[in-house]
Formats: sequence, C-alpha cells, structure tokens
Amino acid sequence: MNTDLEEIKDENEEVEEKVYDDIKKWNAKIVTPVIVLTATLFIAVYTYFKHYPVGVWIRILVICVLIFLVLGSIIEKMISGFVDINYDKAVAERREAEKLEEEARAAMEAEGASENIENTGPHIIQDDDIPNQL
Repeated sequence: MNTDLEEIKDENEEVEEKVYDDIKKWNAKIVTPVIVLTATLFIAVYTYFKHYPVGVWIRILVICVLIFLVLGSIIEKMISGFVDINYDKAVAERREAEKLEEEARAAMEAEGASENIENTGPHIIQDDDIPNQL
C-alpha cells in the first residue's frame, strides 16, 4: 500500500519538476556565512590596527561574530521569505497560463468539431436560401 502512495507522490514530484524546471528557488543559505565572515573580517582588521591587547581583540571578534550571526540569520529569513513568495507567484502564473492554453485548445477543438459536423451533414435548403428572382 505504501509503495502505491510513494509511486503516486514520486510521479507528482516528477511532473512538477518537469513543468517548472525553469523556475528555480534561490538558495539563501549562503547569506548568513557571507555576512558573518565579511563583517567580522573588517572588524578584525580594523581592531588589529588599533593595537588592542590580544584578549580584548579576541573578545571583540567573538562578540562581532555573534552579532553578525543574528543579523545574518534575520536577513536570511527575510530573503528566503521573499524568494518563496516570488516562487509561488511564478508557479501560479505558470499554472494560470497552462490553464488558459488548455481552455483555448479545447475551444479550438470544439469549434473544429462543430465545423466538421456542419460540413458533413445533409444541408436542408430553406426558402431564405433561395434568392428572389422576381
């Protein structure tokens, strides 16, 4: 029983991957480390040239790492939230476009089928079809 559900789930995931390959989510997990490392690097260089004692310098760097870790995490959450919103919007637009395309295709097929029925069936001549020759 589980295998059937897993197969259906795998098929659904494959369909979504196939259809939405060009819409990718941006990986925001690198934001925090970049912020922490670059900001701490600048603080480390600045405080090094101020000639602080080694103990004070290390405490400054540890505090800076903690501060920038918190700030980086907040910024990462904000960015990932914006990315999720934009991804969901792009997927919704894609689904709407596919829906409209299928509706247009169905309408064209229905129109083509109705034209074929009109052309193939017997045509009854009515009085309105005959021009008046008086």
